[in-house]
Amino acid sequence: MVDRSQVIEEMMLRKVIRKIVEKANKDQKKQDLLEEKYLRKVIQKAILFEKAAVGDDSPHEKTGINVLRKTLKKIIPQIKDDYMSLTTDVAQRESYIAHLINGMDNLLAPIEANMDAPEPINDLEEDVEIKVGAEDDKFIDVGDLGLGGDEPEEEEAPTPDIDDDEATMTRGMEDNEHDATGRNVALGTFKQIQGTIVADFGELANDEDRELYHDYLKTNVLLYKDKFEDSLSTNLPQPTTPEYEKEKNPVDGSTEEEELFEIYI
Repeated sequence: MVDRSQVIEEMMLRKVIRKIVEKANKDQKKQDLLEEKYLRKVIQKAILFEKAAVGDDSPHEKTGINVLRKTLKKIIPQIKDDYMSLTTDVAQRESYIAHLINGMDNLLAPIEANMDAPEPINDLEEDVEIKVGAEDDKFIDVGDLGLGGDEPEEEEAPTPDIDDDEATMTRGMEDNEHDATGRNVALGTFKQIQGTIVADFGELANDEDRELYHDYLKTNVLLYKDKFEDSLSTNLPQPTTPEYEKEKNPVDGSTEEEELFEIYI
């Protein structure tokens, strides 16, 4: 006759084994799904990068892209070094890229506006300047005549020197919602690369070329940012503690449910 206690023990053992198998299958499915999502993301980025990036040395059908290729070869190494130095917090890197892209927009917008502006009528300007200058030359200042209104004007307090580069880069982003360290590092990068961008962009007179250069400049910076971020996430060690590792990999044979049960009792 079979011992009742042995039957119960066998049933409990099978139940535990079944739970372990089910959990292992569930974890494997989750892992497979994560790997599939990651692979899809990598492939999508690769396809997008092939379409938009300009690393190929063969001439493009548009001059604006050829000029941009020359620009990127000069500025991307600087951006990479500065971006990958911001490892404390992802907010630093997000702020860095946001300020850098904003600075590029603000840098190129007035150049585009000046290129599109009509030529001034020089004759009219000269006439106006002559008339105004002639009237001013007729007045002779003899000092205070006690007529009122002649009090010397108060001197305005000198305004502090404003960093033009910082003003250009941060215009439109005065909300203080972005990380200050990322902004400061972006300013250093911006000072280094803005001359190259202005000089190369200034070579373009065709509207389509200028538009392509401006749009694809930002697109490529963002695409390279994704590559740098993937590299950081791969190379940076994951934070951990001995207690976490102990709970993650129990050595006493207990299941995860039992570990959690023991912790919360």
